[in-house]
Amino acid sequence: MELPIFPLRVVLFPGRPLPVHIFEDRYRQMLTEVLEADRRFGIVAIRAGAAEDPAPSAFEVGCVSEVEQVTWLPHGRADVVARGVQRFRVQRWLEPAPYHRAEISPLADGDEMADPAKLAALRELLVPYLQALGAPDELACQLPDSPDHLAWLAAAAAQVGLEEQQSLLEQDSTTARIDDTVTLLRRETGLIRHFGSVGSLRPPGPNGAELN
Repeated sequence: MELPIFPLRVVLFPGRPLPVHIFEDRYRQMLTEVLEADRRFGIVAIRAGAAEDPAPSAFEVGCVSEVEQVTWLPHGRADVVARGVQRFRVQRWLEPAPYHRAEISPLADGDEMADPAKLAALRELLVPYLQALGAPDELACQLPDSPDHLAWLAAAAAQVGLEEQQSLLEQDSTTARIDDTVTLLRRETGLIRHFGSVGSLRPPGPNGAELN
């Protein structure tokens, strides 16, 4: 399967939104072509360096995203809101034409039944953590019922580094992803208790990105 790719310094999770500002010609062309097709493109996190040649620094696992909203701006620029759909693995990078493309294989996002006790532990940690980040009360108090959706929300909310977020994305087991996220949230909650409220660092989900 061939997919247009945005290499970014951000990890996108299934079900989570990502605001993107597009202004370079090649990405404007890609957006136009994506909107005329299935509205989907891939987000792959890169470790460091420019995104001109992402292959050396890109992670192998990314997330398919679907364009939900486009606001066209002067001079051909656009503000886009895309939402993560499904994980994928890059099999081979293709020649840019003019934007980046890759052959990918979809990855299952976990279909196992999670341990109710582990889900309860995650919820117990996640609600005050979201509140400490300044998330809206309705988000903190109305968490998803689906174990997968809850795990992705928690992974996106965790204020951790790119490598740790990528590790959560690459985890194939829902139960293991919940375990890893609980460990991270316990660590981060301890830091909040020690240093005080972290305030509103960012909303749950990846930061917005510019494609330039």
